[in-house]
Amino acid sequence: MRTIACFLACLSLVLILVPVPVLAENPSVMIADFTVTPPVLLPGDIGTITATIKNTATNANIRENTLTIGGDIVKSTDINVNIESVHLDSKDVEVISGNFKRVGEIGPGQSIPITFLIRAPARDGIYFPEIWIDVTGGESVRQPIPVNVNTQVALLKKPAIIAYKTLPDSVNPGDDFSVRVILENNGLSRADEIVVSVNASSRTIAPKTPGNYYFERLFKGENITLDMNFATDKNAPLGLSTVLLAISYANADGTFNRQTETLGIPIKGKATIGIASLSTDPVRIQQGDPLTLIIRLENTGSDNANSVKASIDLPMNGGKDAYVGKIEPNSDAPAVFSLQAGEPGNIAYNLTVEYQDDYGMHTNTETLTMTVLGGDGTGLILAVVILLAAAGGAGYWYFVLRKKGTGNA
Repeated sequence: MRTIACFLACLSLVLILVPVPVLAENPSVMIADFTVTPPVLLPGDIGTITATIKNTATNANIRENTLTIGGDIVKSTDINVNIESVHLDSKDVEVISGNFKRVGEIGPGQSIPITFLIRAPARDGIYFPEIWIDVTGGESVRQPIPVNVNTQVALLKKPAIIAYKTLPDSVNPGDDFSVRVILENNGLSRADEIVVSVNASSRTIAPKTPGNYYFERLFKGENITLDMNFATDKNAPLGLSTVLLAISYANADGTFNRQTETLGIPIKGKATIGIASLSTDPVRIQQGDPLTLIIRLENTGSDNANSVKASIDLPMNGGKDAYVGKIEPNSDAPAVFSLQAGEPGNIAYNLTVEYQDDYGMHTNTETLTMTVLGGDGTGLILAVVILLAAAGGAGYWYFVLRKKGTGNA
């Protein structure tokens, strides 16, 4: 019994410590849109079929069963789809060019166009060649495409909304940024009841403009422009953050199309260098004295300041360049200069700091002042001592000797 109890205790410990991942749904693709050119082919004519293949996932949740008191841990991860092959299969339509091997990966929400060259059959009719898409580790797709060969049957024309995005090159944590999205109807018919919803995937990005947009209709060839503003938190993690646009619109037959567009926002930190403190040793500088000037530089930005160098142009002998190195955010480091004091006076000088961050090289210049006293100060101290001694003698004469003289009188 004791052996069984120990075994069960060890098994429980293993179950607690080892997370058991629940796999996300298999990656898959869809044919988001297709175009046959020309729309109606004559028998024996050559035409093209262009299909837009899209990754159906934006991201997937992976749940790790830790069997702890806190419960499961849910992580989100992007799913790329690796397309092994795409080809067009038909017994009636001649496929002149339509076999693509090792197409490669497409990311979440992304799409790629594939074009096939075909020759129409010799007889009139509606034919349905199939696009076959094979995906690594996921579901394969088989979808027929209607090809009209010299018939008067009207195929349903559908709208197709394409999003053109203008994104910032980079965003510093804590800064606002703007995004422009142009939605264009490149389909064959009008799109109705267009709804656009803005969903930031991170709590550190928040929309400052409306999160939902509604448009009654968008005709073929027309476009609409969305100008959106966002705010970021100062603690926004560096890297690529995503904002999702969920777009839905109605077809001519009342059915709805839904698609998701991804806005990738690169969050890059920025270093900001300033003076934290300034000190000299000794504090009172006399002409000709050796001295150490210490200027502490602080980084109040959101990213590392690398290759930090400081230089001064004081008219003194000594080292006027200091290499500081890297200063992390909310940290400081000293720039130390060993000098010999020159002429007395209030001397203005420039401090120049160079540093590098993800935005490139930066140079800051600030004007400072140093006070140098004349001589070594010994004569001044001796004069003060003599003056104090003379004052003491005069006091003694007044209060003692003069008093004695008055008494004798």
